[in-house]
Amino acid sequence: MRVRTPIAIMLGIFVAVHLMALALVQFYPSDYRAFQDTSSPVNPLIYIIMLLTMTAFILIMMRYGLGKVIRAIFLGAAGISCVFVLYPLVYQLVPDIDLSFYLSIAISAVLVILMIFKAEWYVVNTVGFIVGVGAAIILGISLSVLPVMILLIVLAVYDAISVYKTKHMISLAEGVVPLRLPVIFVIPKNKGFKMSDLDDKPLTGDSEEREAMFMGVGDAVIPAILTISAAVFLPMSANGVDNANYLVALGVVFGSALGFFALMRFVLKGNPQAGLPLLNGGAIGGYVLSYLLVFQNLSLGMF
Repeated sequence: MRVRTPIAIMLGIFVAVHLMALALVQFYPSDYRAFQDTSSPVNPLIYIIMLLTMTAFILIMMRYGLGKVIRAIFLGAAGISCVFVLYPLVYQLVPDIDLSFYLSIAISAVLVILMIFKAEWYVVNTVGFIVGVGAAIILGISLSVLPVMILLIVLAVYDAISVYKTKHMISLAEGVVPLRLPVIFVIPKNKGFKMSDLDDKPLTGDSEEREAMFMGVGDAVIPAILTISAAVFLPMSANGVDNANYLVALGVVFGSALGFFALMRFVLKGNPQAGLPLLNGGAIGGYVLSYLLVFQNLSLGMF
């Protein structure tokens, strides 16, 4: 039970990122797109270059013991991200452009203050969830299906290399957790768990002995990009079926969840595992199967 309950909660968070992004994407205008040409296959390459640059920057900073600088940068970025993620949603409740913007700033400021002075697991998870849902939406509306497929395949390969070959992703995770940044979901095994319980303890090893289980926010966000892209860029009807785009999007969620279960089988063995090969593979498999069933053609919505 110490393992099964956290896994169930982790699955709930994973699926919730997909479904929440799917439910809220309608409120985000096209101005939020990171790329204006949503069909360009160059877009995912730009994203990957940015990701590699940021990863290298963080690893270098950690090497020189600049954890506080990393924390300050990430908290600032998380605060700004929360403002832009919350703004369209707050506007739905308070339809005044200026007031909703200031309320979004206020809410984000409170979250950052909590991250500074009380960065317990539930605060870290809350901020990570907000940022994760927003990232899935923004990237999902910025990339049509073909660029997303390229992104998911390349990132799956990169994740496998960085975990099994170079192992720098393991070093990155072990360096980030003590900083209590909203880039990893933390699922406690005990009611009295505190983030300080993780101090000076490795993230790897026997899953039964660890005080908590972890899932990178990116592990939930990356496959969710395909969920949003399918909902936004596929036709709404096909072969007399309404909401065809959402049916395929739900197929991505289902496939991703199957990938999650497969991943957990390896995680429970205690060794570090690359999440994206199985998660992205499940998402792509779910997309292809559901698209073929709903649209009944071989273009897969990519051409």
